[in-house]
Amino acid sequence: MQAPFCRDCFTGTLRGDITPVGTEQTVHNVPSYVSLPPEGARSLGTVVIITDAFGWRLRNTRVLADAYARRVPCTVVVPDFHKGTSLTEKFLILADALPTANIFTKIWTYVRVVPELVRFLLYNRYAVAAPRVNAFFHSLRQELSPSGKIGVAGFCWGGLYTIRLTHMSPPLVNCAFTAHPSLISVPADIEKVKDDTPLSIANGDDDQYLRRAKMETVVKMLRDRERHEVVVYEGAKHGFAVRGDIGDPKQKERGQGSEDQAVGWFRRWMA
Repeated sequence: MQAPFCRDCFTGTLRGDITPVGTEQTVHNVPSYVSLPPEGARSLGTVVIITDAFGWRLRNTRVLADAYARRVPCTVVVPDFHKGTSLTEKFLILADALPTANIFTKIWTYVRVVPELVRFLLYNRYAVAAPRVNAFFHSLRQELSPSGKIGVAGFCWGGLYTIRLTHMSPPLVNCAFTAHPSLISVPADIEKVKDDTPLSIANGDDDQYLRRAKMETVVKMLRDRERHEVVVYEGAKHGFAVRGDIGDPKQKERGQGSEDQAVGWFRRWMA
């Protein structure tokens, strides 16, 4: 039986090269980061980001939200679906340093990070988190009316919820994008994707969660369905779309490619 997460779910590189430009607001009773389209631009609608385990405060995710808002253009909302229990940036820094740490530092690090991880897993298991995620999208759909366009982008932890939004009928969202989704069941979750909610998937060819055989199954299941797509990034690690090292040319190229993929998908299906 596969573990619910892999090591790469909790490691990566923090963005320190750019400052987020959005604001923190309360959206449908959920603390959220909100990024608006450029002044004078015609917004195509609203994109909601369902984050990885590091949640709505992670700089990388906020910078990505700003990029979507600017490039689609649209309003982007990053809700705190973890209700204050997201893993912290300090957790990311400590976990990233583990492979090269000595035995004493590793013990100290585990003492620091394990309680935080246990809390996250306990408060954000599917049975607990799914109702609050779905309630948010129901409220947003009611606010925007059937004619309002809603897109969703999910990463790692958020990938499962994103894919399962495409199972709903009638649909709550107009289109969906996910990169390196965790927790999904293959083939079951892919079989239930409905054609009235176009889905775009970005993943490595053999990442630590969706191994090569599973990715080949996902590609085979969706390649002949015209309203869906799967883009495979050769050599991409789990987490590359959000926490890749932009100082590494190959990682930067893969991260930019997944951003371009999402932007193109939202422009296509929210227009």
